[in-house]
Amino acid sequence: MTELTPEQHRLLLSCAETHGTPTYVYFEGTIVRQIQTLKKHLSGLPLRLLYAMKANHSLPVMQTMLREGLGIDAVSPAELMYALKVGFPVDRVLFSANNMTDGEMHFATGRGVMLNVGELSRLEAFGKAYPGSDVCVRLNGQVGAGHHEHVITAGDRSKFGIPVEHVEEIHAIAAKYSLTIVGLHQHIGSGIMDTKTLWQAISVILDASTSFKDLRFINVGGGLGIAYRPDEQDLDMSSFDDLIVEPLKAFIDQHPSEDLSIWFEPGRFFTAQCGVLLARVNTVKEGTVRTFAGTDSGMNHLVRPAMYGSYHHVLNLSNPDGKHKTYDVVGNICESSDFFAKDRQVAELREGDIIGVLDAGAYGMSMTTTYNMRSEPAEVWIDADGSQCLVRPRRTVEEMVAHEMRQA
Repeated sequence: MTELTPEQHRLLLSCAETHGTPTYVYFEGTIVRQIQTLKKHLSGLPLRLLYAMKANHSLPVMQTMLREGLGIDAVSPAELMYALKVGFPVDRVLFSANNMTDGEMHFATGRGVMLNVGELSRLEAFGKAYPGSDVCVRLNGQVGAGHHEHVITAGDRSKFGIPVEHVEEIHAIAAKYSLTIVGLHQHIGSGIMDTKTLWQAISVILDASTSFKDLRFINVGGGLGIAYRPDEQDLDMSSFDDLIVEPLKAFIDQHPSEDLSIWFEPGRFFTAQCGVLLARVNTVKEGTVRTFAGTDSGMNHLVRPAMYGSYHHVLNLSNPDGKHKTYDVVGNICESSDFFAKDRQVAELREGDIIGVLDAGAYGMSMTTTYNMRSEPAEVWIDADGSQCLVRPRRTVEEMVAHEMRQA
């Protein structure tokens, strides 16, 4: 979403006026559109869609996923409990904690949720504790991809998953404890924009799966990317039928397991484009070689540019027709890495203007901190009919200090 509709533009300015800044705003209609798009392009498969809730766990986002029939990929006990309290059935939640502790294993199993195990030692520990159980295993097919090296979650340098070369050891542990491997999982990375790379990784797990005779599902992961830059092309969904769907259907027909389904678990693809971070320009400063536009938000609210060098489109919502000038759009955090955009052409920014940082609905609020003792942003939900609902208010200075004093 590198452009806004006139109605979205109006609603964002209305949110800033009503709720102040900094504020995350989420559009329900965008999430539903993305879900329906993926369902359409995967039609014909025995399919289940999970939502990787680490992308954005705002309550109305979660409720939308539930209404649309999705399941949940949870990676911590709190995520798991939250998903269950929202109303997701236990059989639609997969627990995929990385480097899982014994306590986490017991927590999830005690609630009837299936574990997704990515280490041989954890599979052994699970077998000892729960012999005769069903379990999912995460494989590392040694194919990794993503928009930055920090989000590549497979390959020989990745901590995630059991290397596919160790399949025989998986079978040995399963036999030792009468475990039934009912699911296989992989996830190669985040922000994947190439369908051929996705299929390459899927092919590895498909090949490995043929030695598992009791599978109920193969989870091929998520990581589907979106176009953040104005000149970037969206993921080519039109190629899914030829490159993904038809080969998967043919594979399922020949697999030794009966009633096999295919799972996908996107996070970013469903939510990134639904979110806009609103901030107010409070300082315009001419440096010797740069012009800085300082805002009342920062890297503590959207860390992706600082952490990954990620691009987010920035719009001047108050002065959209102003002459474009070059700015470093920066925040109010005491770090040199605190920026939203560098050397960026933006319609002239004036002190008091409202900016929108686009495509911030995934890995924005969920990665927020209170660094420098600055509050989290507010969150506003906009229904499909355009109604606004304040989901989370900003904390006042007094509330933040009182919280810290209670810890003493």
